Amino acid sequence: MADEIKFTDVKDIAAETVAQVNGSEPSPDPSKDAPSEFLALKSTFTPSRGDMGGGFCVIFEGSTGRTVFQVLWLAKPYASGVMIEPSKDWRTFVKRLPQLGPLDKDWGEKLQEDLKGILTLAEKKKLYENYTRTKIRQLESIIRRSFEATAQCVFSSVTDAEPVSRSELERAKVIKPLPPSPEEVARQKREQEEREKAEQEEKEREEAKKEGNFEGTLLMCAPVLDPVKGKPSSALVPGDIVEVVIDGEGTSALVKKFLEENSIDPVFPIIEIKDTGGKKFLYVKISDEIRGVITITKDIKIKTKDDSPSEPPAASLSFFGDIFFFGVLGMSLIILLLVIRYFFLR
Repeated sequence: MADEIKFTDVKDIAAETVAQVNGSEPSPDPSKDAPSEFLALKSTFTPSRGDMGGGFCVIFEGSTGRTVFQVLWLAKPYASGVMIEPSKDWRTFVKRLPQLGPLDKDWGEKLQEDLKGILTLAEKKKLYENYTRTKIRQLESIIRRSFEATAQCVFSSVTDAEPVSRSELERAKVIKPLPPSPEEVARQKREQEEREKAEQEEKEREEAKKEGNFEGTLLMCAPVLDPVKGKPSSALVPGDIVEVVIDGEGTSALVKKFLEENSIDPVFPIIEIKDTGGKKFLYVKISDEIRGVITITKDIKIKTKDDSPSEPPAASLSFFGDIFFFGVLGMSLIILLLVIRYFFLR
């Protein structure tokens, strides 16, 4: 029973293989140590008389016997006089088939049809499990007799087998990658979200630099929401004091830790508001050197804090110091007068 053939054209092999065949150094193949789930059969055949020459490569999946790649090339007349060695890796072998000469389409299609029906799915699965030299020779004999019956001539052939990994076929674009597992999908989603967040933060930093507003450090902040008593972000103006959460690592983490250890609430005044249409950026002053930026994408109620009432000014330390100084000076003078009186005026 013949199965479905996915590829029948030499040009379907990835461009990477072309570079390898043309003599350039092959790129490192991460699939080298991967498990070999497929088997490639490679064979060349020539008639005992005449100038016909050809070869084929068939790759099938070991667990199912399903053929994923098949190509047969037949040149008549066979011009080069040098037949390709099936011991070459399958990509090199396939790319060198056209060197045999121009494709004889009529005869090539006839032999290709013979090749499709030679092995059933079960026979290919069995061959994958035990592709010894003896098994390959037996298969070579079966293929040769089939070709001879069609072409009405005697052929000589050489056949070899090569295990092939899934990742190698994926790289050559012979098969499509398997769909990722749910765990892989979740991991990719996390990585994508992290990349998008990092890109957004970098973009906001660049926007702030372009504005030239801050020469110091700029930290990413999130507003603290207060749906009941909060002030709408659309109504905020410079000077309003808002409560924030400082996000991120590095400098952000150090600032956040400093505030927590010193029991300082993260409430800071807004010093600038920039509205780009789709987004609004609220810049807050954390210190003389550090600024924070809050990104707003929709109108939300943000927790604000009123300015604390001014406390009466504390007594000047210099005033109390003066009183203390003159008091000590006066006591010293009194003691000095008493000493003089005691020793000199008795």
